[in-house]
Amino acid sequence: MTATAAPVRSPSVRGAAAPLVAAGLAGAAVDGLYATALGVIRSGSALRPWQGVAGGWIGKAARDGGAASAALGLATHLGIALCMAAAYAAMASRAKILYQRPLVCGALYGLGLYLVMYRLVLPLRWPAVFPRWDGWISVADIASHVGVGLAIATVLSRYVNGPRSR
Repeated sequence: MTATAAPVRSPSVRGAAAPLVAAGLAGAAVDGLYATALGVIRSGSALRPWQGVAGGWIGKAARDGGAASAALGLATHLGIALCMAAAYAAMASRAKILYQRPLVCGALYGLGLYLVMYRLVLPLRWPAVFPRWDGWISVADIASHVGVGLAIATVLSRYVNGPRSR
């Protein structure tokens, strides 16, 4: 009797979405914890950073929107994180090393995310304020983005390689 390999099946849409959602949630959690902690340190409010994100949609009214505008900001944040995870997965489908070396590649991806956010996105939104260097806050911002990249890369690589990937 000979052993035969199980047939390889293409993942369903639902199966393909699960790793992206998990990676997006992981990335959003890392950055969300950082942004919330920074908001508490800087303004005494855990809602303020999320109201700031909502300001991209509703402008200055977000500051007066309370929990509702913070919820809009959190939803936006999650949507962005899901896009970040999808972008990494799309690149990894062509460059398998992204799944094979998630720590190095995830850290580099996080640095790339920082550069896009702080050299492109934020300067477009607030050209009078960005880019800027803000000492330890900027170092923490970089570390947070590296953490986001690591979370996304690690989660996605575990779906592809199993739990023992490095």
